[in-house]
Amino acid sequence: MKELVKLNTARNCLRYLIKAYNIGILHVPYYICPSVKNILKKELIGIKYYHIDDKFMPTEKFKPNDFILYPNYFGICTNNVKELEKRYKNLIVDNSQAFYAKPAGLASFNSLRKFFQMQYGIMNGAYLYTEKILNRPFRTAPDYEVEDLITYEKIVKNEHILDDEQIMYMSKTSEKIISRINFEVEKTQRLNNFYRYEQLYGKKNELHFSLDKDEIPFVYPFYTHEEEIGFNLERQGLLIYRYWKGLPVTFDEYRFYKYLIPIPIY
Repeated sequence: MKELVKLNTARNCLRYLIKAYNIGILHVPYYICPSVKNILKKELIGIKYYHIDDKFMPTEKFKPNDFILYPNYFGICTNNVKELEKRYKNLIVDNSQAFYAKPAGLASFNSLRKFFQMQYGIMNGAYLYTEKILNRPFRTAPDYEVEDLITYEKIVKNEHILDDEQIMYMSKTSEKIISRINFEVEKTQRLNNFYRYEQLYGKKNELHFSLDKDEIPFVYPFYTHEEEIGFNLERQGLLIYRYWKGLPVTFDEYRFYKYLIPIPIY
């Protein structure tokens, strides 16, 4: 039976699991947030990178006992997670972009901060689901002042701060904010916005997918070679992230960074 551990960041959920399961080598996709790669390097474990295909599935087969990190990309890869669960007992699911996803694999974690920062000013907070609990005296993350206006600059600044934070329990400030969130209302709003963009751009979207019945995406992943569309959206005031910098141009995954427009749907 998996237990819920409330920590300060999703990346520290991964560090927690490395310690709890004494992971020496972890298989990680090339196409992943650089902050995860940085965390793994600090943990001094062996990292084996793998490629993904155009359906975001690993292109290689792993050994039965391998520890594998798989991100639920954009919150639309639940079926991939289910398939990988059947094959690998040591699958760790990064649900940072899939807050509403059910616990999966050997362990999984999601990010309250990533999902609700823009709307509620939440600066830290992640849920970890694991059967192995560390018996260590972690501190509680410090409280912070909630700001009404969250800008891209503030998000980036907070990201850099979180990069240096040790494993801590979620702050009491975040706990209070979370207690006031109506998750069902948020879920409905996200789905409505997602399907609004699907109506606008579905015919031009070169990425073909259908939502699982329980999926609530983090963004609308719009894949198009018409680069002007992304520029127009930014000119309209939408904050468009590009996932993720640092991939070599020769990698097949580089096309996701160049041509995929993750449109926010909060």
